[in-house]
Amino acid sequence: MILPSNYEYIVIGDVHGCIDELKTLLAKQEFKTNHKNLLQITPKNKNKSIILLGDFVDKGSNEKIAQSIEFIYKNYKYLNQERKRFYLIRGNHEEMVYRYITNDPTLVITPETIKDKERYYNSVALLEKNPKLKELFLELYKECSVWYKYIYKEHFSVTLTHAPCPKRYLAKDDIESQKKMIKCVSRSKNPNVPLDELIPYIHQEAEDNQHYHIFGHLSQPNIRQYKNKICIDTSAIYGDTLSCAIIKKDTIRFDSTPFEFKQKKAKQRYNILFDF
Repeated sequence: MILPSNYEYIVIGDVHGCIDELKTLLAKQEFKTNHKNLLQITPKNKNKSIILLGDFVDKGSNEKIAQSIEFIYKNYKYLNQERKRFYLIRGNHEEMVYRYITNDPTLVITPETIKDKERYYNSVALLEKNPKLKELFLELYKECSVWYKYIYKEHFSVTLTHAPCPKRYLAKDDIESQKKMIKCVSRSKNPNVPLDELIPYIHQEAEDNQHYHIFGHLSQPNIRQYKNKICIDTSAIYGDTLSCAIIKKDTIRFDSTPFEFKQKKAKQRYNILFDF
């Protein structure tokens, strides 16, 4: 999906139920909420759009995940009334939660997958107990795209996906490419393998140009950039920060807000990207 190039885009990394941090980060970009929890359109932000880079569910507390789904749903409907101002990219957590709550017949249930569901996909139990919240999530899931691309003249572009993937899969719509853009090789199943060895294509395919690939998925202690490859998942739910990339014309800048400790932080052992 090609994005209109005449707007500014606030691209936000993995939220994982960090709703308070999301609101704070949006307020820093001139999107403030009113008493109805709606993001207000003002002269300062009328030419801005919001993009969530995937994984807005799981890992956070049930209360904060519920608040996140409700807030995103309400504002997705509200902000997109006149023109598209709010975009969603599908993350691997949205994908897996969807498969569980819709009883996907291709999902093999084993003692190991049940354990993984309880550990990594805690939104499933929440949605199974709350039909109304489940309905909101299913509507949001249908609105998620796998990729977006912003093009500003010939020399500058930004491709947005949830996960990093080899260049040959970027911005393609076949099933295999979609899978690659949603999730890369699992770090949890390869805990002792350095990330740069596990997914070497990221630095091997990086180029010194302004055709950027921005992704999340790989929780990091800070924004990690090597040439035109940029990871903006800065581990909000693990007690670090929620970050965004701000795209305007042919520039990219970054902003972030710290974890606010309004819920218990999750545990994480970092496997650092671009650790040269």
